[in-house]
Amino acid sequence: MARPKAPDHEAQRERILARAIEAFAELGYAGASMAQLAQACGTSKAGLYHYFPSKEAMLFESLDRYTRRLSERLHTVQAAALPAHAELAQLVRALLTEYRVSRAHHIALLNDVKFLGMAQREQIQAQERVVVQAVARSLQRVAPERFTGPHRTPATMALLSMVNFTFAWLRPEGPMTYEQYAELVIDLWTRSLA
Repeated sequence: MARPKAPDHEAQRERILARAIEAFAELGYAGASMAQLAQACGTSKAGLYHYFPSKEAMLFESLDRYTRRLSERLHTVQAAALPAHAELAQLVRALLTEYRVSRAHHIALLNDVKFLGMAQREQIQAQERVVVQAVARSLQRVAPERFTGPHRTPATMALLSMVNFTFAWLRPEGPMTYEQYAELVIDLWTRSLA
C-alpha cells in the first residue's frame, strides 16, 4: 500500500496563513501566542516554525499577499481600457468581490500593521497607496473637472470608505449581498456624478 503524500509545502503555507489571519483578527496580534496560532492552524508550534520564523512573518506575508492581490485586481480592471464610468464600476465590484472573503485581513490591516517592522510596514502601506491611487485615477477619468487638485483625495477616500469598512457591518449571509451592495455604491456614485 502506498504511503499518502505529504501536503504540498505551498498549500500548507497557504492554509496556515489563512487560519493565522483569522486568529489575528479574533485575538489581536499582541494577544495571539504561537501556541494559540498553532492550535488555530491545526498544527504544533514546531509545525508553524517549520514554515514561518515568527508570528510577525505570518502577519506580514498574509498582509503582503492580500494587498498585492488587491493591487493586481485593480490593475487588471484598468488594463482593460474600459470607458471611464464602466472602469469605476468594475473597480468597485472588484474590491467588494475581494472584501466578501477578506474580513480578517481588513481587521489586521486596521489594527495590527503597527506591530510589523518599519520596512515591512512601509511595504504594506505602499501597496495600500497603490489601491488608493488606482481609485483616484479612475475617479479623475470620470470627472476630471471635479476630481483634480484638492478634491481628488477627499473624493477618493469618500468612495473607499463606502467599501473598505464593509468588514465591520456587511455579512455575506445578511439581507444584502456584497454584489448588491456594489451595485448600490455604483448607483449612488453614478447619480452624484451625473
